[in-house]
Amino acid sequence: MKHYQYSLPRTNLIFGEDTLKNLGIEVKKLGKRALLVTGTKSMERFGFLEKTVDSLKKEGLEIVHYSGVAPNPTVEIVNYGAEKALANGCDVVVALGGGSVMDTAKNIAIVAGHSEKEVVSIWEFSGPGGKTREITAKTLPIVAITSTSGTGSHVNRFAVVTNEKTREKTGIMSPFIYPRLSLTDLDILCSMPPSLTARTGFDVLSHVMECFVSKESNSLTGLHCLKAMQLVFNYLPQAYNEGNNIKTREAMALADILAGWALTTSRVILPHALSHAVSAFYPKAEHGLVLAALTPQIMRFNIDRGDEEVIEKHCEIAKMAGGRIISSTKKEAFKSVDAVERLLKKLKLNVTLQNLGVDEKDLEGMVESSFAAMKGPIEANPVSATRKEILHLFKRGME
Repeated sequence: MKHYQYSLPRTNLIFGEDTLKNLGIEVKKLGKRALLVTGTKSMERFGFLEKTVDSLKKEGLEIVHYSGVAPNPTVEIVNYGAEKALANGCDVVVALGGGSVMDTAKNIAIVAGHSEKEVVSIWEFSGPGGKTREITAKTLPIVAITSTSGTGSHVNRFAVVTNEKTREKTGIMSPFIYPRLSLTDLDILCSMPPSLTARTGFDVLSHVMECFVSKESNSLTGLHCLKAMQLVFNYLPQAYNEGNNIKTREAMALADILAGWALTTSRVILPHALSHAVSAFYPKAEHGLVLAALTPQIMRFNIDRGDEEVIEKHCEIAKMAGGRIISSTKKEAFKSVDAVERLLKKLKLNVTLQNLGVDEKDLEGMVESSFAAMKGPIEANPVSATRKEILHLFKRGME
């Protein structure tokens, strides 16, 4: 049995209906002045921003609001938010929103905690391009209130950031960016529109399928991943069609948490490595849609070139989707791809990179971007992939 290390999450997780009311009581244990990070106006429109502010103020916390965070947070967005936190003396960062909001909040917590008179750019903590600054306990405490079931960011130690100048999107990892408090309120999740439910739900499936077949997978990962896959295949179509169904929202929220934990014991592989490169060139391309365009092609690549273990694991994925597997053969393993493509059709996510506005002239640049910023996930893929093969996968994703 191979050796592995499991970093236990250091997160206080509150899960259920109407949990937002507990927010202020818990946050005041972490700080006195909160930088509240939000995205577009959906949380305001549904009344959850007001509930958040009321809960915090009720416990005497001061609030500095940083709103309008865009998908695929950039270095500039993060650094500006950190300046705001420093200028106002914030000592805790509260994220209310989806993956981009939580990524932004985590990155702000790093920068604000490690800066004094001048802001130290988040890119200096990111890895690409040379020596990386160390992330330490100076990082401000983070509170994550997730509005989606997709990224697992509210229970994991990762954040992503995009450098528009270098056209690189990379992940940042540290035990100090585990949220100290994670709040999953099913009432908030019921407000997700169908399209967002589909895109973020497929991200959950991508996380667990990738972590499951990754070279860094292990027995703990497998337990989390298999259950999460089963939940997604069984409940995501229903959550997509019946947004107010608490049972399906709870199932997807649990799958999201399991996926977040899987990321602490394993690693994503080619679909995320390549999708981040697409986002670096096309920041407005939705992450879930990019994954939808690339994942089936990469699954075929891995099955076609994979060893016995890779074949067996894809057969297990097919079983979680309800498939009847007779033996561990390539033919049976390809049933996992069929299951994923059926799910994508049900969710209206059967798209190509061309549909998303990707120009073929950028594909070679995206190959280089993936190797520069996502070398780890590329190396964790169960089948080695050359630059030429990755370029071919991008081209297949265009079709």
